[in-house]
Amino acid sequence: MIEVKVKNIGLDSITGSPVLILVDINNEEDIYPIWIGTAEAEGILIQQSGVETPRPLTYDLMKNIIETLGGRVKEVRIVDKKDNAYIAEIIIEKNGLDIVIDARPSDAVNIALRFGAPIMLNENVVQKVNLKEIKEKLKEGIEEKTETEENIETLEELEKAVSEEEPTIEDEEIKKFKEMLENIKPEDFALKPEEKEENKEK
Repeated sequence: MIEVKVKNIGLDSITGSPVLILVDINNEEDIYPIWIGTAEAEGILIQQSGVETPRPLTYDLMKNIIETLGGRVKEVRIVDKKDNAYIAEIIIEKNGLDIVIDARPSDAVNIALRFGAPIMLNENVVQKVNLKEIKEKLKEGIEEKTETEENIETLEELEKAVSEEEPTIEDEEIKKFKEMLENIKPEDFALKPEEKEENKEK
């Protein structure tokens, strides 16, 4: 297994789905893209952007629960792929024992980021894309592409996704998100009178 880190969140040029870009910590030319859900991508972006929420979000709540119960996340691992779905594990250390929790990679990565834990990856499970090799293919005019390369339509988009200079969230979006969080009030979640009556009838 190799240790990887989150480089960025890209977008699939065909489907518009979020793509988690993981890179080998020892060779950032080697990237490992994993297609994930929007909610999980938002969790990663929020953590990377340093946005502080007034109340704990789901992954922050999970972190609080683990710590309150006396555990800590030792590392997370992306270990297998079955039925076209990646399988990950969260390794929680408590009282000197390792507890292995089955998880989706996107959830495991979200937890790892909040604990500052290592992210380990079985390089035989997730298809690797090497930026240098793609550049050479383009120069030589080679049209054959792997399935992963076809999903990320152009080299420019791929390089943009993994570029440190590219913000993970647009500044304006971060600003709007912060404003939305600041303006949320408990009463916003309260039932309206007519909704209360409906619930009574049920």
